[in-house]
Amino acid sequence: MTRHFTHRLAEARSTARNEARSTARNEATRTARSKARSKARSRTSRTALVSAAAALLLLSACSDDGTSINDQMRQGDQKGYVAGDGRIEQLAPEDRSTVIELSGTTLEDDPWTSAEHLGEIVVINVWGSWCGPCDAEAPDLVEVSEAFAEAGEPVTFIGVNHRDSVQNAIAFERRHGVPYPSLLDDGGRTLAQLQGLATSRPTTMLLDGEGRVAARVNGQVDASTLRGLVEDVLADEPAAEAATQTADETVPGAADETSRGASR
Repeated sequence: MTRHFTHRLAEARSTARNEARSTARNEATRTARSKARSKARSRTSRTALVSAAAALLLLSACSDDGTSINDQMRQGDQKGYVAGDGRIEQLAPEDRSTVIELSGTTLEDDPWTSAEHLGEIVVINVWGSWCGPCDAEAPDLVEVSEAFAEAGEPVTFIGVNHRDSVQNAIAFERRHGVPYPSLLDDGGRTLAQLQGLATSRPTTMLLDGEGRVAARVNGQVDASTLRGLVEDVLADEPAAEAATQTADETVPGAADETSRGASR
């Protein structure tokens, strides 16, 4: 009887120990799994945070105000350019205060200066063969320049080529049949003469007969817009105003003379 009780007690103790070990193993397994899940969540959070930071950096670069692109332009690697927004600006004669004196060497190695064209309307187009809008507007510039030349109007066109090799620039002009010369940018010195008014590509500026900035197109220009701007500046010139005044004075006189002749 005593032996049987002792045997039963030993079995109970063994079962208790096994259950305790099993419970401990299960608890350890649960703890390990919980730690693993916690680490996984932590890795996921860190990955999401890094991804968000990278996306924010990319967004910041895409929405940059143009500084990064300007850096590329200064480096001359032709990875980008500042595109114009098409804004058109015109100034009445009394509001024109900026005088541009532009001079340099053409792609054909000839000297050119705006000082020799005072009394004329000077149309300055800043362009590059690598610039899509410049390529698109070239036929319009050719059309308008040839139209005013054929009409005998005092209008001179001059280009300022930017970030191009001479070979590429001349090839561009030949492809489009550009009839007027373009100046080399000469390391930015020619462009600097435009006093920061031609930061986009393309930019077209109009100088009146006194060399003052009269109008500007910040971006691609079409033929009708450019023709209208040139005609407006021409109409503001003293010679044009004097001719208009003379015509106005002549018409009433002619009418009076006709009246007097009829009365006689």
